[in-house]
Amino acid sequence: MRDIASRWLFGASVVAIATGGIHNIAHAQTAVAPPKRGAELRVEQGRDPSQPTGALNASQVAEQGVSDQDIVVTGVRESLRSAQALKRNANQIIDSVQAQDIGKLPDANTTEALQRITGVQIQRRYGEGATDFDHRTSPAITVRGLTQVQNFLDGRAIYSASGGRAFDLEGIPPELLGGIDVYKNAPANVIEGGVGAAVNLRTRLPFDQPGQTISGTLRGNYYDRVDKFGYSASGLYSNRFDTGIGEIGVLFNAVYSTAHYRQDGILANPQQPIPAGSIPGAPANARAPMGMQVYDDLGDRRRLGIASAVQWQAADNLLITGQYQLAKYWFNRRGAYYYTVNGGSQSNPLPGSTFTFNNEGYATSGSLRGQNFETGRFDQELWSQSQNFTLAADWQATDRAKVHFDAQYLKSYYNADRNGHVLSLFTAAGQNTPTGSPHPSTIDFDLRGSRPQWDVRDKALLSNPANYSTPFIADALQRNDADTLALAYDIEYDLEGGFLQKLRGGARYSDNSIDLRGTWNGVCLYATGPDPSCSAKDGTPLIPLSRNPQLAMPGPSKNFFDGRSVTGGFLYPAFPAGDGVWAQTKALYALFGAQTKDAFTPGDLNSQTEKTYTAWGAVDYAFEGAGLRFDGGVGVRLVKTDLTSFGTQFNSNGTSSPLSIQNSYTRALPSVNLRARITEEFQMRFAYSKGLARPNFDQLSTNLTLNNPNQINPITGRPSANSGNPRLRPISSNNFDLTAEWYFASTGSLTGGLFYKKVDGFLASGVIVQNFQGRAYDVNTVLNSGKGTVKGAEIGYQQFFDFLPGLLSGFGMQANYTYVDSNVTNPFAIAGSGNTQLPLEKLSKHNYNLIGLYEKGPLTARLAYNWRSSYLDQTFGAGTNQPQYAKPYASLDASVSVNVNSHIAVSADAVNLTNRMNVTYIGTMGQPLQYQLNDRRFGLSLRATY
Repeated sequence: MRDIASRWLFGASVVAIATGGIHNIAHAQTAVAPPKRGAELRVEQGRDPSQPTGALNASQVAEQGVSDQDIVVTGVRESLRSAQALKRNANQIIDSVQAQDIGKLPDANTTEALQRITGVQIQRRYGEGATDFDHRTSPAITVRGLTQVQNFLDGRAIYSASGGRAFDLEGIPPELLGGIDVYKNAPANVIEGGVGAAVNLRTRLPFDQPGQTISGTLRGNYYDRVDKFGYSASGLYSNRFDTGIGEIGVLFNAVYSTAHYRQDGILANPQQPIPAGSIPGAPANARAPMGMQVYDDLGDRRRLGIASAVQWQAADNLLITGQYQLAKYWFNRRGAYYYTVNGGSQSNPLPGSTFTFNNEGYATSGSLRGQNFETGRFDQELWSQSQNFTLAADWQATDRAKVHFDAQYLKSYYNADRNGHVLSLFTAAGQNTPTGSPHPSTIDFDLRGSRPQWDVRDKALLSNPANYSTPFIADALQRNDADTLALAYDIEYDLEGGFLQKLRGGARYSDNSIDLRGTWNGVCLYATGPDPSCSAKDGTPLIPLSRNPQLAMPGPSKNFFDGRSVTGGFLYPAFPAGDGVWAQTKALYALFGAQTKDAFTPGDLNSQTEKTYTAWGAVDYAFEGAGLRFDGGVGVRLVKTDLTSFGTQFNSNGTSSPLSIQNSYTRALPSVNLRARITEEFQMRFAYSKGLARPNFDQLSTNLTLNNPNQINPITGRPSANSGNPRLRPISSNNFDLTAEWYFASTGSLTGGLFYKKVDGFLASGVIVQNFQGRAYDVNTVLNSGKGTVKGAEIGYQQFFDFLPGLLSGFGMQANYTYVDSNVTNPFAIAGSGNTQLPLEKLSKHNYNLIGLYEKGPLTARLAYNWRSSYLDQTFGAGTNQPQYAKPYASLDASVSVNVNSHIAVSADAVNLTNRMNVTYIGTMGQPLQYQLNDRRFGLSLRATY
């Protein structure tokens, strides 16, 4: 029977390879007999994408030959050794960060751990490495400047239901992970979807350990600016059992954590020219801010993570692995703002006041009159969940043929409730100029020194409830669902010598579906009643706050921006009591006789189905020439994508009809990898690949609105329409890499690389002409319109100084530097603005990490400094036609851990030790826009492992 099965497998494998076969980066582990207990010869989930099907992963290669009597090294040295072995032995270009011990990545946040990897830059929001709440479809990381990064969990493609293609990395508790890998130039066996890179999150499996393992961690964190404590608790149980049906391993790992944050921000409105002669001695090009603002943001996070697995070595040649992973994330935010509302195109300096200016003519201190204030509060409550069910089988059918089968079902939801509430010092509609305001203020500002500051002359004005009105409220709902079914089949056939070493191939099918549901509803409040159209005539009275005094709360937060601004305080909006954001919103609306939008209408809905059919084939080769050893692989990945987007067409006469648009495209993605082993320690690599990144799901929505056909654009002669664009093509890239790698010790290496990416199809807003109902319309939509190049260099170094005497031998260092230069067409640029070519958003040209290490005896310590240069934050900032940049930023973090005995360890860590201030500016550093301070985070943990 076995012979028949083996012949069938061999025949199927040959056919699959011949026809281009297919696969998923995500495979489950090699089907080999389990290692001896105590040998630590790890059998990782999902074959490592850096290895051929069925090959040992880098950890296994590095650990071969370990005997039962060998001592297994853990801690920082082991994590560096394992990561270095993975990079060295991979058949592609890869960098990793490994968990030092069970339940302990070197950073307290999954996104923050990635910033230590060469070429990776992260965004910081709300006190952590995270994505802006209002831009959840944008990833929190960039790799070599590109945000189009594919995400994997144990090698399988994953995404959240936010409407983007990325997974919500900040929602993954780092205690679940054994390591994170970044694949920078993907070969044919890697699932397509990223032109920047692929990031693989690795959880643990029961066969990773030689026997029973029980581990638990309790951790407390203190956040100094918000002055609150958070905590996390995690536990892991893993064991292996010899049974009558083969060895069985089980693992269960669970984490629950809470965290808090506060962001303090001061904003200077864009600077405009001052009236001629208003400031004696001012430079000819003098400008001053239109006003000043406060940004006061605080909230909390909760995370629940579960990773469980069962492995069954059913026979010497058959391993079956089942896994279940859960990531649940809650994020609550209170965003409060106090801002000026001033009309006109000139700043309004106070006559006779003293101003200072920088050498570009922008004011750095002074006084402004006629400042009119409003305050807004926008609470947001997010809860999301992803569940990943997988089943894999690895079969060593013959001595030369290996097969892998893999099935995955991913189910996610993404929900958010939001609201808005405004208080104003205006008393009637239309009071938006200095002459029409009943409560103007004079403010003094000073942007010099280590911290900016501003204050009002009449402090009592802003804190008096009698001066305020309640002009506007808003509500929004989001309820998204997504699921994926993916099936994969991989094969590998060993040719046993010669130039050609292995034939590999496979097939993968995925069926993705996503439902996007989102509302936005705003209501203006007048003394005459609520008005969703906000169409009241100027002079219509607003509702005074005195009618509902409970709708105000004192601000800003305690010791806001170190206590030197708006020292007399002011008022923020408050919400009625309620269980959660939506209940509070409902209660607020009820006070004014208004209605929230509780149901989704056709214009709020879009659903999509996306099916992919993939075949891939590759050949591995090895040869010698000129006294050198060469090896590598050549392959191609053929991908067909079928998309259907369902929405609604809204006609100008009030009628509507269902809309369904299909899009299909096929791409061939070739790849080449070549490694030259110059010596046993020194090697070089060349890699080429073609990649693609599909547009976000929210950009592929189909809802179409046809405006009045009688309102004609005088230039084009056509009426207008608005739509998403399901016909978008994927972003594509050609990627080239050249590296040199010197491995002079088990934890010592010096590596460098050059890279170049040519990218086509960046997305931007634009206009296309389409025919509807017999007429041509100018349709405002999203287009593939941008091209660009990304080029740069990386260098990395790590070493423990074992050659030093005594206690000094415990010292070590990690350092890496990345230079990235990008040039992208700016389709939004206005003629003559000088902004036709810009770098990629969120990309720093220079980025480096310096990490000092110490590990000796029971003591482990780390001091990590991360620095990035200025970068383009937004193509247009603060409503201007000028790019918005961020100044250079650095973070200093530290940790120390002591092993009390062989089972118990105590650790302490701190993040943002220098209390660094983030600064953004418009166009030039001389025109600052926002200053931001975040919490310093101090942690203490107790870990037990048996």
